[in-house]
Amino acid sequence: MKNIGLLIGASLIINTFTIAQSVTGNARLNASESVALKKMRYGNVQAFDRNNNLVNSILTDDEGNYKMDFKDTGTYHIKVMYAGYETIEETISVTEDEVSNFSLEKDADKKERVLEEKAYALETRYMGGKAILSQHNAKVNNVAEGEGLTAGEINDFAKWELWKDYLKTELSKYQNLWKLNPQQRYTVQLVNKNRNPLVGATVKLFAASGTVLWECLSDNTGKAELWGKLTNESKEIGKIEVTHQGITKTIKRPKPFEKGINKLKFDVDCGTNSNEVEIAFLIDATGSMGDEINFIKRDLNKVMYAAQNLYKEVNIKYGSVFYRDNSEAYITKHQDFTNVLSQALVFIDEQTAAGGGDMPEALDDGMEVALEKLSWTNSARTKLLFVVLDAPAHSKPENLERLERLARNAAKKGIRIVPITGSGMNKSGEYLMRSLALATNGTYLFLTDHSGIGVSHIKPTIDEYDVQLLTERLTSVIKSAIYYPKCEEITPLFEMNYPDSVVNFTLEEGQIITEDSLANETPDRTNREDSTLRDRTGLNQIEWRFYPNPTRDYVTVEVTGEIEFVYLTDLTGKLLKRVEFNGSNREQIYLGDYPVGIYLLRYPVGKQWVTGKVVLMR
Repeated sequence: MKNIGLLIGASLIINTFTIAQSVTGNARLNASESVALKKMRYGNVQAFDRNNNLVNSILTDDEGNYKMDFKDTGTYHIKVMYAGYETIEETISVTEDEVSNFSLEKDADKKERVLEEKAYALETRYMGGKAILSQHNAKVNNVAEGEGLTAGEINDFAKWELWKDYLKTELSKYQNLWKLNPQQRYTVQLVNKNRNPLVGATVKLFAASGTVLWECLSDNTGKAELWGKLTNESKEIGKIEVTHQGITKTIKRPKPFEKGINKLKFDVDCGTNSNEVEIAFLIDATGSMGDEINFIKRDLNKVMYAAQNLYKEVNIKYGSVFYRDNSEAYITKHQDFTNVLSQALVFIDEQTAAGGGDMPEALDDGMEVALEKLSWTNSARTKLLFVVLDAPAHSKPENLERLERLARNAAKKGIRIVPITGSGMNKSGEYLMRSLALATNGTYLFLTDHSGIGVSHIKPTIDEYDVQLLTERLTSVIKSAIYYPKCEEITPLFEMNYPDSVVNFTLEEGQIITEDSLANETPDRTNREDSTLRDRTGLNQIEWRFYPNPTRDYVTVEVTGEIEFVYLTDLTGKLLKRVEFNGSNREQIYLGDYPVGIYLLRYPVGKQWVTGKVVLMR
């Protein structure tokens, strides 16, 4: 190629295809001599290098098949794990593509807790009749009746002014009821010397009197959200202190969010301290959840499988808590974190919905167990608590006091609360869960009527929202929360008064432009078939600019006259939107409904991609 230009801080990537060594195979479960080997569905396969560093962690598919790619040849230690079976450990020498099959024997020292095929093939039943295919402020994205639970998402960080407007109107009466109202918002963005996000830094907001008003940890995007007010009157703000690896920096006169983002750079090396990820599920198991809980359990299986196989260098641990109400057969049940997915799924599959009968449930009891009895670690890169429920908490003074304490505790530990509300949830409960999500840097998910499963769901208080399958929505949230850029992927450090990013690329003579179908897969696959091939040898230059970057919601894209479209994708290459210019050279893209993180604007050149990065912040 003659020239690749990168102007004004934007990142440009040209994807190339490299050949890596791989180990593929199949894993089976040997339950007894009289029973045929079973497929090891969603079993764990991990690989460690000579220094015992985790280099690959995946799950087998529905048929027990797996594939692990390795960047380097060498000797690796392989572990294969499944609940109720003895772990297999082997050393494999990887010099080229290898094949290795496994058969696990039942662990005689443990109670048999093996997931049968029926645990993964729950019968699809529809309680609510024909699916509703439209709702006046809902955009339905390729969801067909019968595919599974459907959900929308509200990120109140993205629509902060709208949220504040609702607090004065539709949602105003619930503030006094729950005594929760995160206000006096301060946002801090932290990067290291490589301009990558600084993860796990302790961030404190102080009152002018010296009292600590809020404490949290920076997330995988290097962002921290702090609140001067959660339940009490407003305070005069003093300073923000940030501590990381023994280094403390102070922002003496921090800007409230309405005036901008507070930024700090630490002179520390690239990379996070941990590839550990902790995901817990807190699930209402009262009788009213009976219409949806089996579908939720089925969807969780798919989501956890997708998350683990997307980030193969990450060790994901799963925990779960089930709660009911006072005077029930139990108030809470829990299983601590385990990285053996099948073990977590066995526990989840054993639970059923029963009891209840009144609207409020023991949510605060369940939250206390989830936040204080599960063994969350200090060093995990990402900590998520999904709260699946269809009724609010009790609202006695002792419940309110506990909810406030737990919200502060979650933020201090860096645990993001992500509610998933089902049929039966009322407006009071919606307000409570959106407030808990805001307090802990989370987002709010809600089931919709579009699946036809369960009884009717309330219409959320929001101007508009997109509808997706719950599995897709959850996978998107997890992907966004886990992602951390590789050290060579330097995230541009932008100033708010320097907003433009320009991608400029010169083609070789005779080089052609290829429009790829993309589908829902990563477009960088060598075996793809091109839907359209256009000879554009007369085109010499590809250039577009986009601004502001970073953005909080909209990004404007301006292209040269020869470019008819660009693709917006996530970091895996999954297509989010095709942006057509239709004779114009300017289009706006709304990113407000997407999680914070990095997104790609891409244009195909042969079997390569010209790419610019868009940073989405709140």
